Amino acid sequence: AQWRAALSAKLAAKIRDLRFSASQNDRAAPARKQARLACGGDGSGGAGDVEDGATCAHHAVANIGELGRKAIDAPLKALMKITDEQSSADSAKVKCLRTSVGWFSSPACSLIYQVSKYVALFSSKGYAIGENFALWLAHKLKTTEQLAGDLIGHVEDLLAICGGRDYVFFLDAAVVDRFSQFESLYGYLLEEADLQAEAGGKLRKAIITGFESVYCMSAVRSMAIISEEWLWPCLRAIEPGPKAHILDVCPQLWPCVLAWLEEAAANPQAVIDGTLSLRARLEACGQRTTPLKPPTPAGERRAARAALDMQRIRASLAADAEQLQIVRDMLAGAFAAMAGGVRNHAAEFVGDGHLTVAKITPELRKAMDGVPITSVMAETMFARVKRRADRGGIARHDTRMGAVLAERDGTVEWLRNKPAGEKIWRLAARRWRKGSGSRTMQQEREIKGALKAPEREAKLEKKRGGRKKKAEELERLKGISLARKYSELKKMGNERLAEQLKFYKLIEKKTGFKTTGTGPEMRTQLQSLIFEKFGLGCNDLAEGDAGTDGRESDGLRRKGCRETVGGGGAKKKKAKRKRGWVYLNDWGWDPTDEFVIDGCRRRGRAGAGGGGDRGGDGALQGAVGGLAPGDRDVGGGGPGAVRGGRLCR
Repeated sequence: AQWRAALSAKLAAKIRDLRFSASQNDRAAPARKQARLACGGDGSGGAGDVEDGATCAHHAVANIGELGRKAIDAPLKALMKITDEQSSADSAKVKCLRTSVGWFSSPACSLIYQVSKYVALFSSKGYAIGENFALWLAHKLKTTEQLAGDLIGHVEDLLAICGGRDYVFFLDAAVVDRFSQFESLYGYLLEEADLQAEAGGKLRKAIITGFESVYCMSAVRSMAIISEEWLWPCLRAIEPGPKAHILDVCPQLWPCVLAWLEEAAANPQAVIDGTLSLRARLEACGQRTTPLKPPTPAGERRAARAALDMQRIRASLAADAEQLQIVRDMLAGAFAAMAGGVRNHAAEFVGDGHLTVAKITPELRKAMDGVPITSVMAETMFARVKRRADRGGIARHDTRMGAVLAERDGTVEWLRNKPAGEKIWRLAARRWRKGSGSRTMQQEREIKGALKAPEREAKLEKKRGGRKKKAEELERLKGISLARKYSELKKMGNERLAEQLKFYKLIEKKTGFKTTGTGPEMRTQLQSLIFEKFGLGCNDLAEGDAGTDGRESDGLRRKGCRETVGGGGAKKKKAKRKRGWVYLNDWGWDPTDEFVIDGCRRRGRAGAGGGGDRGGDGALQGAVGGLAPGDRDVGGGGPGAVRGGRLCR
């Protein structure tokens, strides 16, 4: 027993000092930081840290495809006149599922999702609509030739939209286009509408709307082309087999994909025609473009139907010049965005990345011998643990994990092939009973809770300290002397001005401004807030004084906003506006006067032509003509000249 305890302590010390030679992750910032720490870095991401490890190829493909899908959505929403406000209304769905299923967020993906949901043959929610469609289609095809079924049927080809893998939408696009034909799902939905069937009414209307939209179907066909010409070759290439080294795949794959995407963005018609082939280029680079296992008979039939889908889509585009141009524009934008995605999500393998072909050395190959190309193995383990947890009920956690690991490692088969397998199994069971097996689940929780308690207390102390500090700051702000006159702001420095702004933001709950900036910026913002809170009486500045930095502004006088107070406590009266003057808010000026605006802060272009938006030394000079407030005269003018431009305080 003493020898075993000493050996355990020695092994534990070695494990604590273990440093990984390389890592791979999904490119999330927390995962990358932990990977750098595990490889001996400081986790800062700076010069003193180690280089980031390789990115999971599956995550890279999914993220690059998502960028392409978003690039398709941008012109699609513009064509369908979907506003940013309507698009943001679906943000909760996008954030929840990481898949754009909202109509206003992504009309094409919404259509694909709704079709997949409508024709589902099996559903945990009890939908039976898909089975009804399958029955209708089977009866319709009973007396027709087999080819007709390949052209309009086979509900099973549509993959379920589940999880966060965005490329499922690409894989389903061609099948959705197949169902959009009048002889297929589209015709069935029209019949259901005529029958006024209640089941799936909202889904039915949404799908019919999508099928009848030229723009929406153009996006679906664009995604089908991307799936055929880019996605499938990439998915084949990143799964070359268990014996392939990551440095024999990714450093050759991603530069080839990047070059192809750049050419495709410049010439999308070649991709539509099928003459610009990524498969041929990957084969020339020695990458796999075929399945690891031979396809089954069912798989071969599905592949034949997919080929028919692409023939139909290409023929449809060739016969419709308007739709062809829309698809060209969508694909050009998508491929350009995807090329940028490769530079980001596969940065270590392209350009000056530290894992490019030119930088591969025998030492680097040895360090990365155990790095997988994808994280499928880890994702599979997560799925097995979840499945075992769902089925295990109140089973002990170590029992569940033991079963998962035994299934993953083939422990039972290994023991059966050992001459003394029974003896080894009994020895392991005895050691488990003396270790964690000797404690109940409650005792295990107590031990783990005690280990986590210090970290939890530290986090609580930090959070509570922050809330306490914030409460103290609010109480302090409630006691400050609030400026009521514009002239008071001129005597304040930046710290006091920021304090005044914090009062309005934190105490008054005002929004739409920041609590930092230059003195003139903060004084201008505070003038607006003081005016809103205290009214006209807050303006006590001398005539011609803007009150932002104490300097005079030639030709600018506050007219119509100054107040006169009669003697003996008479009511306040507004000064009368002068005839022929131009007024904007509380500013007034004679349109025939010339003036100089010093230190004007402009938003947008103040003029056009002759360098009119670039004044010398920050001074803009010109004559204000007889234009209405806000109008612009963009003609003529030398450097720095502005006629009828917007006045800035």
